[in-house]
Amino acid sequence: MTVPRPGDPVTVGPLRLRNRIVFPAHLTNAALGGMPTAQHAAYYAARAAGGAALVITEEHSAGEHDRPYEKLIRGTDPVIVPGLRRITDAVHAHGAAVLAQVGHNGGQSSSRYSGVAVTAPSPLPDPMFREVPRATTPRDIDDLVAGFARTAEHCVAGGYDGVEIQCSQASVVRQFLSPVTNRREDAYGSDPARLLVEILAAVRGVLGPDRVLGVRVQGDEGLAGGLGAADAADVARRVEDAVDYVNTAVGVATATLPLIEPPMGVPAGYAAAVPTAVRAAVSVPVIGVGRFTTPAHVAATLAAGSCDLVGVTRGQIADPSFARRALEGARVRRCLGCNQECIGAVGLGLPLGCVVNPRAGREARPLPVPPARRRVLIAGGGPAGLAAAGTAAGRGHDVELVEAGEVLGGQVTWAASAPGRAELAHAVEDLAAALPSGVRVRLGVTVDAALVAARAPDVVVDATGSAPATPSWAGDAGVGVLDVEDVLRGRAAPVGRVLVVDDAGGHAAPSTAELLARRGATVTTVTSALVAAGDLGPTLEGPRWARRAAALGIVQETERVVLGVEAGPGGTSIVRLLDHLSGVEEHREVDAVVAAVPRRPRGLVVPGFPVVRVGDALAPRLLGAAVREGHEAAVEL
Repeated sequence: MTVPRPGDPVTVGPLRLRNRIVFPAHLTNAALGGMPTAQHAAYYAARAAGGAALVITEEHSAGEHDRPYEKLIRGTDPVIVPGLRRITDAVHAHGAAVLAQVGHNGGQSSSRYSGVAVTAPSPLPDPMFREVPRATTPRDIDDLVAGFARTAEHCVAGGYDGVEIQCSQASVVRQFLSPVTNRREDAYGSDPARLLVEILAAVRGVLGPDRVLGVRVQGDEGLAGGLGAADAADVARRVEDAVDYVNTAVGVATATLPLIEPPMGVPAGYAAAVPTAVRAAVSVPVIGVGRFTTPAHVAATLAAGSCDLVGVTRGQIADPSFARRALEGARVRRCLGCNQECIGAVGLGLPLGCVVNPRAGREARPLPVPPARRRVLIAGGGPAGLAAAGTAAGRGHDVELVEAGEVLGGQVTWAASAPGRAELAHAVEDLAAALPSGVRVRLGVTVDAALVAARAPDVVVDATGSAPATPSWAGDAGVGVLDVEDVLRGRAAPVGRVLVVDDAGGHAAPSTAELLARRGATVTTVTSALVAAGDLGPTLEGPRWARRAAALGIVQETERVVLGVEAGPGGTSIVRLLDHLSGVEEHREVDAVVAAVPRRPRGLVVPGFPVVRVGDALAPRLLGAAVREGHEAAVEL
C-alpha cells in the first residue's frame, strides 16, 4: 500500500483537499456578544494562506441556552450568518476548505450566563462546574436535534463547505455515549449512540450530498469506566454510512483537560491509539491529533498508518505557515507546549495568543506601513532582543544586535536546562534562525554609553533583561541564600536538606526543586500562596508536576512565610518560618536555601539617545511578554 505523504491530495466526501494538514476546531475567545468577528476571519484566513487544506472553525453552539463560557458563537441565532460569510470568504480566498464545528455542551455548560438549568443525559454534576443538570426529557432531545439542524442551516447560509458534529471533549452527545455520564433507563440509555444518529440524520437533511458532514469522536476520556479507543471505533463504525470523515480526540474538557492540550514534555503522537483504532474500523478518512509540532511529526504519523489527515492546532497557532513550510521542507516556528498564551489565556477569558507568535490572536490588527529606514541598535540577545531584531530587519531597518554573553538566548538558555523544560530552547533557536541575513550579531560585547555613542544609532532597544534580586528576608546581603539561577546555571549544587522558597510563582521554584531532588537532595518547597506551584494550573502543567514531585519525595508546604535566615551550626542555615493559619513561628535547620523571587530589571543608561525598553528590561515577566514587546517595539519604530 502506498504510504500517504503530507502533501498528497485527499478526497473527503465531495471535497478534494490539496494536502493532508488540518487546522482543527478550538476556542479563540474572539466572539463578541455571541457573534463571529473580523478577528475570526483574519485568524482562520492566515492558516489557510499558510497552506492548511482544511480549516475547522470553533464550536457553534446548537442550544439557545447552552453557554459554558462568555465568548461562545451562538449557532442558533440567524444574526451570525453575515459573520460566518466573512469567515468562509476569507478562507476560500486562499484555496482551503472550511467547516464549522457544531456542538452542545450539555452538563458541561453553565447556568450563570443563561439563568436556565443545564441539561444532560443524567443529573450528574460536572467536576469543574459542579452544577447538577436536569435530565433531558423527550422534548429536550427533540429540541437538541432541531438545534443542530438549525445551526447547520446557518452554516450553509454562511458559505461553509460542511459541518463537524462535536461529540468529544465538551459535548452532550459524548455525555450520552459515555457510561460515566449516561445512567438513563430509556432507549437513549440502552442505545447510547441513538442521539448522535438522529443528529447526523437531521444535519445531513440540511446539508444534502454536496457538503461535508463529519463527526469528532472521543477515544479516551481518561476517566475510570469511561470511553476508550475501542468505543471510538464502535461509534465510528455505527455512523460510517452517515458521515464523510471521522475526527478524533482524547480528554474531557473539564475533568481531564490536560489530555486535550498536553503541556511541554508530552511526546508527539501520544494519542495515536485512537485514530489507529478508528481507521481500522471504517473506510472513510480519519483525522488524527496528538501534539504534532513539526513537519516530521506529521509525516511520521501518516507513514505509520495512524490516520489519513493530521490535525495540527497549536503548531499552526505558533506558525500560521506551518503547512506550506512543511510541504516545502522549510523550518517552522515550533510550539513550545508552554500553554501560557493559548489555553492559559483562554481559560481566563482572554483572547487566544501565542508565546512565540506575537501576531496570534491579533491578525485583524493591520501593521503600520514601515517608516523610513532607521539604524537600530538592540542591546541583548534574549527573546525580546531577538524578536525586535527579526521584526525590525524584516521591516527594512538597519539592525545590529549586541549580546554580552557568548550565546544568544538570555534566561531561556538556563531555564531550558531544568527537567522537562528543554523545549523552551526552541523559542530562541527559532527566533535566531529567522533573523534576516542583514542583521549584524555581536556576541561577548557589552552595550554601554561609549559603544552607543560610537555606533550613533537612531534608536536603542534595551532588551538587557533582568537580574536576580536579594530576598527581603535574606538578611546580610543574602549571604547563604542561593538564587534559582545559581542552581540552573550550574554555579551551585546544594545537597542534603534543601529548602526552595517560592516567592515568584511560575516554573522557577518547581524546576529547581525537581532538578535538586533528581540529584539526591531532600527537597522541601515553601510558598506563602494557598496552592503550591499554583501558576502551573492554568497551563495544565500542575497535575504532571504534582505526580513528579510526589515520586521524588518533594514536600510542598503552603501558606508559609519566610521571616529570616541565619547562619546555623556546621555551615547549615536556620530558617524562620511563619505558618499563616496558626500564627506559629518555626525555626528549621537546613543545609541550603534556594530562593525564587521576583527579579529586577537591569536597565541601560545611554544619555542622548532614544531608548525603548522591552521584556524584562522594562518589567520582569513571562516569555510571551518579552517576545510580544520586542516585536511591537520594532513595529513602532
